[in-house]
Parts: sequence; C-alpha cells; structure tokens
Amino acid sequence: MKFQIEKTKFLAALNMVIGAVPNKATIQVLNNFSLRLEGNSLEVCATDLDLGIRVRLDVQGEIDGAVVVNAHKLLDLVKSLIDPKIETIAVEVVDYLVTIRWSERGKASITGFDVSDFPVLPEVDDGSSFQLGKSELEFLASKTLFAISTDPTRLSLHGAFIEIKDGKLIMVATDGHRLGKSFIDVEDAALDKGVIIPPKAMQYALKSVSPEAAIEVRISDTYILFASEGVQIISKLIEGPYPKYDAVIPTNFQRTIQVNRTDLYNKITTVLSMANIRTRMIRLQIDGNQMELSANDPNVGGDSTEAISIMHEGEGVFCIGFNGQYLLEVLKLCQSDDVVLKMNGPVAASIIEPVGSDMNSMFLLMPLRLVE
Repeated sequence: MKFQIEKTKFLAALNMVIGAVPNKATIQVLNNFSLRLEGNSLEVCATDLDLGIRVRLDVQGEIDGAVVVNAHKLLDLVKSLIDPKIETIAVEVVDYLVTIRWSERGKASITGFDVSDFPVLPEVDDGSSFQLGKSELEFLASKTLFAISTDPTRLSLHGAFIEIKDGKLIMVATDGHRLGKSFIDVEDAALDKGVIIPPKAMQYALKSVSPEAAIEVRISDTYILFASEGVQIISKLIEGPYPKYDAVIPTNFQRTIQVNRTDLYNKITTVLSMANIRTRMIRLQIDGNQMELSANDPNVGGDSTEAISIMHEGEGVFCIGFNGQYLLEVLKLCQSDDVVLKMNGPVAASIIEPVGSDMNSMFLLMPLRLVE
C-alpha cells in the first residue's frame, strides 16, 4: 500500500476516528486503526465493538492495500509533525511495516498487522432513514442528554429514546429523578418504532461534521448510522424497552408560576451555597406573587434565604423542595427570558418550560421530600 496525503487532513481524520478506540481493550486488535486504500480513496476505521467510526479521504493513491496499525502510535506521530513546512506525508506499507515519510531524511516506521483480524463494521442499509441538520440534532441532544442515567441496574436508561409521532421527531432521556424532552418538526420521515441511542454515538456525530452539514440517519433493528461529509458513526442500539415516559408527564396542574430565568438562576446559585452537600436541597415557598428560596445544612450550621417576585396562579401558601443543582441545570438549558414552573403536590412531578411559542422542549423534576 502506498499513498500521499495532506498532513492536516490526515490528522483531522485520525483525531476523529480515535474516539472509537477503547481505553482498555480486552481484544488486542481493537487498539488499532484499519487503513484501506482503493484508488484515490483511503478509509480509516476504528471500533470498540459497540461504536465504530469510519472516515473516507481523498488521497494521491499509488498502490492499493490494507493494514492494521497501532492507533495511538500513528496519531502521536502525525501530531508531532508540528513544523508548518510539512504539508504532505507519504505512507508506504511493505510486509506490514508502515513507513511514514515527511521529508527527504525524515521518516518513522510502525509494525502493522494483517487487516483480516480487524472487525468488519456493519453496513446499515435496511430499516428507517431520514435527514437532520447538525443544528437540529444539536438541539435535540442538548435538551436531553444531561438526564441520561448511569445506574448499572437500569441499562435501558443509559441512552436517549427517539421516536417519530404526529410529524415530530421526539427525543427523551431520564434517570428517574429528572427528564428532558425535545422535539422538532420533520417531513416525510418515518420510524417503525422508538429506539434507544447511546449518547456517545450522537456526541461523535455532532463532533465530526461542520455547522451547516446535513446528517443522514439510518436505523436498523440493532444499529444506528450517522453519516455526513465522508464520516460514518455506526453504533449498536441499547436494548429496551424504554419506560412509557408520557405516563409520568402530568398534563393538569394545581398551580403555575412564571419567573425571570436569570434572576431565579442567580438566586438559586446563592442559596445553594448553604445547602446540604449530599442532597443539594433547596426549599421553595410560594405565597401570592412572592417566592422565598431557602437552604440549610444542619451538619455545619449554615443557612441562606432569598426572595423573588413571580406571576402565580394557584391557591394558598405552597412549599416544595428540589435538588438545587438539578434546577440550575435545567434553567441553563432554557434559552428564554422567563420560565414557567408547573406543579401539583409537594411530592408530585413538576414541569419546567421555557416561555415562547418556538421553545420545543420541556423538563421534568421529581421533588425532594421536605422535612419540617
């Protein structure tokens, strides 16, 4: 195998594909890149058997071939070529010895292996397919991935659930304490059933394409593919079933409050400094058009109180407790001037939504039980 390639283009591809190389591979071949050359097209692949990344590049090809080479050694070498005068590098493989040349006297060699030992990335040809803009996928992911669970006993919650319903592509994630839901309008898109996507697959899809790019999404029974600009991210889907999220989202509420998002964020930040370090609980007391925020930590004898003006619909004085850190996280994701909090009892799920007709997201938080 023999080819020449622009150094910056090669480095960008290796930096992208290294994301699929496992940190601690139990199978030795997974520590490597697979390089395949056909004509003037070079394919660089890596996989951890759950996630695979494939990048195709235009090169100046001379001799077709394929080799497996240590991923970190090759990446570290190309990274080290920091001299701006080095614009092109030549790669030649003879008897599995990979030789990289960047000048008349400058070269390095890495021992490679037979590519037949490298796992073949699956082709995702059947199933459903649709297109998204990068900004659309970014929006969906940004409002949901924060709520993905890491509980080892709830594997179906380790990803984001997507489905297409009533002309909308919906993405949901929850860990049982908080939930994020976002949606976009889609035309002529269909998905036979909802699927659970590992967050890593979406994160690499977003990382690998330019801001204005369109991303093709293909979903089979067991895999999802994100493809754009010569890059393919192929990931196993997470086995379900996913919980019936609609069943836990209330639709009727005993009270709602509307409040300036920035003011609320700032006041929670202050009060949270005195909250218990384990529970992070803050107490909200709503009385008319005033809301008092308070927190205390009896273990160290600290407490803090703040107040904020609100627009309130509901009867009487009402108290509820939340994890203040979770509240801040949700408020940061709301991009509107005001937010609405919709509540029922002090232990019932509460909804937080940005105010605005085009704000296609909502968040659910479970309260913490107050101890009076």
